[in-house]
This record gives sequence, structure tokens and C-alpha cells, in this order.
Amino acid sequence: MVQPAAAGPRRPCEDRALITAVIFDLDGLIIDSETPDVLAWQAVYARYGLSFPVDSWLLNIGRNDGPFDAYAPFRRAGSPATPETVAALWREHHDRLIDEYFKPLPGVVPLLGLLRRRGLRTAVASSSRRSWIDRVLARLGLEAEFDAEAGGDEVPRAKPAPDVYLLAARRLGAPPEACAALEDSMNGVLAAKAAGMACIAVPSALTRAMDFSAADLVVSSLEEVSVETIVGLVT
Repeated sequence: MVQPAAAGPRRPCEDRALITAVIFDLDGLIIDSETPDVLAWQAVYARYGLSFPVDSWLLNIGRNDGPFDAYAPFRRAGSPATPETVAALWREHHDRLIDEYFKPLPGVVPLLGLLRRRGLRTAVASSSRRSWIDRVLARLGLEAEFDAEAGGDEVPRAKPAPDVYLLAARRLGAPPEACAALEDSMNGVLAAKAAGMACIAVPSALTRAMDFSAADLVVSSLEEVSVETIVGLVT
């Protein structure tokens, strides 16, 4: 369901004449990598009789320097598990689960095709490492659909700071005010808006309870987004 932004002061993006580029988040927007993350953590915590603090984990979505400390509950419980053991178990579970989710989310591929046909440039701006972006796009066969990429390990500040979006815009050769962002997390929306971009929020099952009031538009799926929807953000 489409939800327009609440009425309020004019945002800088509303003074722009034309959107020429669209920047996609990766995790939770192009691919559901968040669900296997949670399932893997739940399995590791359950092995040691602990409950996974999903609310704390959610604060990390969209950023790579969040407050979630995976080992803290083990330490507080006096668990014999070491940080290395916890990390290794998580990787074991995650690697087994990720294949099931390694596919484009609904609406991703059709939207990329529409954007390409209309001549809009595209990029990925993710808090994840650049190597993960490359791995995902290669696995999905989408490398050729994006003109630029920017990873969280390539900028000094993580989302909600605007750095990764500004880097993506520079690599596209587009001014930030001519870019629209697509995001699934509150931190991502705040980063895009701080960069001076229009932003459509596409919450996932894990993020839909977040505050998306800063977004210009909230939709339930990329299947609801058209080129006209994106261009219309600044008219």
C-alpha cells in the first residue's frame, strides 16, 4: 500500500527539476539477507539457552557501526562460548540458510528494466562491504544493471550519515538533488535525506515498525514503484 509523506515544510528535494538517477540499498531491498541473519543468530543463541535480542539487532539495520553487540548476552550470562565460537557458529548457520534467500525481491528486476529503458542511471549504496555488494550482484546476475556501487567500507561514516549516498552520486556523475533513493530501513532513509535526495521507503517484514516519516513515500513492495512514481517525487 502506498503511503504519501505527511504534510509539512517543503523539503529541499521538492525544488528539483528532474530525477536522472536512482540509487538502491542492497540488504532488505534487492535481496532478503536480513531474515537469514536473524535466523542464524536465533539458532546460535538457542544453542546456549539464550534469547536473541532482536530489538537491539534491528537498530543495526542500514548501518555497519550500530550498537548491537552480539556477544554481550553471552558475556552477561557467563557463557563458556567465546566470541570466536559464536562468530563461527553464526557463519555456519548463515551459510546454510543464505542460499534459500539468494534471489531478487519482488519488483527489483522489472523496475531495473524500466529505469534502463527510460535512460535513468542506477547505483547501489549499501552499508555492507563492497565485496558483499559485488558478490550479491554477481550471484543474481545483476552487475550490468547498475552503473555504480558504493559500500560502507569505502566511506568514513555509516548510515544514517549521507556519505555512502554522496559517494554513489559522485560515481554516477549526478548531483545528489537529481537522485532518488530506495530504502528499507530508517537509517537508510535518514542517510538519503541527509544527502539531499528524494527517498522511497520499502519496509521489509523486519523493518516495517520503524519510523519512516522522513521518507517522501512509503510503499509495501517495489512492485508498486514505477518510473512515474520516482520522477513524480519532485514535481
